[in-house]
Amino acid sequence: IGDLAAWPTEDLVRRFGEHGRQMSAASQGRDDRPVVSEHEAKSISAETTFARDVSDAAVLHRTLLELTEQVGQGLRRDGLAARTVKIKVRWPPFETITRQVTLPGTVELDNEILAAGWALFEQVWKPGKRVRLIGIGVSGLTDPARQLSIFDAPDQGFTRRRKAADVIDRLRDKYGDAAIQR
Repeated sequence: IGDLAAWPTEDLVRRFGEHGRQMSAASQGRDDRPVVSEHEAKSISAETTFARDVSDAAVLHRTLLELTEQVGQGLRRDGLAARTVKIKVRWPPFETITRQVTLPGTVELDNEILAAGWALFEQVWKPGKRVRLIGIGVSGLTDPARQLSIFDAPDQGFTRRRKAADVIDRLRDKYGDAAIQR
């Protein structure tokens, strides 16, 4: 960078065109572009590393549920839904795998995300196998409008489940994550 900063700008422009002028300015710490501190999220995820490896299915399921609730709350807070659910699993000694599924529709509720994530987990986990880290995430973020196929029956319970999720989110925001649990 020091060599580039010391090189004559005119020579860089002759060699690289307008890009040479930009390289010279950047190497000297000059940049007129506005600073952008926020960007649109491309995914939302949560993971945890266990203090000790875990092989108990109930503990793994409960942990995945807790992580899913964090992801779902993030989706709803940002007014988003997701098309893809992914999991991350690390076995001892640090072998890490990921799996994902792109769904036919969007998901935004915890139970929908958990169902897809747990199904992926069950494909790779054998009962008794120790897990060091587990995580779940969503991507393919989009507007949460639900598009039904002409063959789908309207889901009358979705609106009630969404309202319940919103109430739970508000309680957790106000009183902490432990305020209400499944």
